[in-house]
Amino acid sequence: MSFNNVVPGNNWETPYSDYTPYATSITNITNSQQAVVTVVETPPYTIGEIVSFRVSRPYGMFEVNNVQAKVLAVSGNDITVDLDTLGLNPFVYPPVGEVVYPALVIPAGSGVIPGLYTPTVNLEDNFDNAPAD
Repeated sequence: MSFNNVVPGNNWETPYSDYTPYATSITNITNSQQAVVTVVETPPYTIGEIVSFRVSRPYGMFEVNNVQAKVLAVSGNDITVDLDTLGLNPFVYPPVGEVVYPALVIPAGSGVIPGLYTPTVNLEDNFDNAPAD
């Protein structure tokens, strides 16, 4: 099955991800108190956003599969999340064995934006599928 998705009302017909919500492939997850997740392309995530992981056994750190975490920082292709991975199996890339599902990080919801006088949720999370410029 093939999709030819375009953003509705978009005159320049920019395609967006066939995944809803936007999915980003993972190439590394550190074993640390605040995990640093490295992804293939520049992530669309924002500080305070909640993300969820899809990591199958061939990637090693399968314990984070379907786990949610809050984004603490974004720098280049790295996302720092509030997820303690110290006692987990190390992430393996390239994976070992037959891969049925790729390792992905996807947006899972809004978190409270830190440092604001009046706490509010991050509305930018709603636009992860929209084209950049």
